[in-house]
Amino acid sequence: MSTSDAATGMQLAQMGRFIDALPYLDNANRQEPADIPILHAVTSLLLWAGRPTDAAERYRVAATLLPDDVGVLTGWARLLLLLGDSAEATDLLDRALTLEPQIADPGGLLSMLWDPDDADSACAVLRQLVERHPANANLTSQYAQALKTAEYLEDAQTAFECYRLQRPDDPLACIELGRLAASRGDSSRALEHFRAALSIDPNHPRAFAEIAQAERGPLDPQTFARVQQLTLSAQEPEDATILNDVLARHYERVGDFRAAAEHAARMNALQEQMTASQQRYNMQQHALEIDVAIEIQTRQFLDRLRDAGSRDQRPVFVIGIPRSGTTLVERMLASHPRIIGVGEQSFARLGMQRALAASGGMLQSLTAPAVRAASEWHLGMLEDRVRRLAIERNGERIVDKLPDNYLLAGWLHMAFPNAAIIHCVRDPRDVALSCWLTQFSRIQWCFRLEHIAHRIEQHRRMMRHWRATIGDAITEVRYERLVAEPETEMRRMLSATGLDWHPDVLAFADRKGFVGSASRHQVRESLHARSVERWRGYEEALAPILPRLHAIAARDALEADAHSAP
Repeated sequence: MSTSDAATGMQLAQMGRFIDALPYLDNANRQEPADIPILHAVTSLLLWAGRPTDAAERYRVAATLLPDDVGVLTGWARLLLLLGDSAEATDLLDRALTLEPQIADPGGLLSMLWDPDDADSACAVLRQLVERHPANANLTSQYAQALKTAEYLEDAQTAFECYRLQRPDDPLACIELGRLAASRGDSSRALEHFRAALSIDPNHPRAFAEIAQAERGPLDPQTFARVQQLTLSAQEPEDATILNDVLARHYERVGDFRAAAEHAARMNALQEQMTASQQRYNMQQHALEIDVAIEIQTRQFLDRLRDAGSRDQRPVFVIGIPRSGTTLVERMLASHPRIIGVGEQSFARLGMQRALAASGGMLQSLTAPAVRAASEWHLGMLEDRVRRLAIERNGERIVDKLPDNYLLAGWLHMAFPNAAIIHCVRDPRDVALSCWLTQFSRIQWCFRLEHIAHRIEQHRRMMRHWRATIGDAITEVRYERLVAEPETEMRRMLSATGLDWHPDVLAFADRKGFVGSASRHQVRESLHARSVERWRGYEEALAPILPRLHAIAARDALEADAHSAP
């Protein structure tokens, strides 16, 4: 009976018929609670069905039968973390590490437990595990990475230095310490760390890549020849990806745009190859998400909860498609003595999820108390991030910058009706090129030109909806105008935040502070227009999507004219 149920349930699950599969796998698991494949399958479906407590119970039963099975222990711990029981989850992971220390290895079971948008929870658990297993170097490394993601910067520095002592033959610590230094604006110290990595491993692709970014110029002839050789002989797709990125940057800096485009194309093809099929960009799915957002978040819907959020004026939200100038705008704003910048945060999405969870899970059923509680949580997280980044001044405004928050502009206005929302717009051709040339590991739509064009089209569609519903709350800033007339545009932005003009916003390149985005090197430079119409050097490479991008640019111009008309 169990064998038949298991086979049927597995087959239905593979077909995507999860509702039909669950009863069969449920019965099979009850008959054979120690069958590991069935256990993992049924708990996954129970999670999908919104029954995490039931899923955790299945692991508890299995653990009584298989107390030394590391897969069961870590699976149970994952469920407990989802349920908020970090204490028992930590004890289970402690036992699993004692049984099999290798679960802390890169790509091991332990690294698969953490929500990438909730590094704080990972830090809390990993801190205790490191205390219990101080000799596990890979555990120390994983803890250091979590601290860096959560922006516990001093603790991350200490943890990476500890890892370097534990593994002096691994260049990883040098690379990460260099990245921390680069993000703080200490390029000389960063280069010392990157070169130390090369002294450990003269062929380390990431070290070459970081040095090339930090030096901001073409490779010297010896390094260029070495990188070319390594690229041709690279066995690992990740190494080849990094090295092609280095060569693409080099060729652009010497003006050979065709060669730069060839290496960028290889880099993106490799990145897509390394991405699981279910994680790749789905144009139809994203368009449907925009359809649903537009259909539900009408002016009437937003007006219904307009008084529910926090009245606090401190948050300033900077939004826009990636590579549109959001980091530049945040850096300029945060150079004002009364404004603090905290970089890219996921608090908007997490706050909205909290409000949805407290309202039955449906956007249409959002309640005023849930919106208010989520906005207060979001505000508290911003305050915590200010403390965590060791910012030593009080700010009347806190810049919360995350490009993709343009998808959540309606929610942001609902949660903080008095907050300024600054939308960055840039020539779609330059945006497309910059996205394609940048090695983004977590932005899957950047791997293909057709996906980039689609994403920009959907971005414009989403923003037209927000302009029609909450337009008075949004201040649009064009990148090209900002670099041409910085004082005029900064005065507009400061006016939107309710603050007076201050000349320090034009001296942003001299400002210290942590920058964790892909623009961490560029924003240390003074304002320039070198990136305006950069796309013209790549017309041949962009040819498959240029007609679509030209159409977007033309419509942008028409809408800008209409918006500025008296």
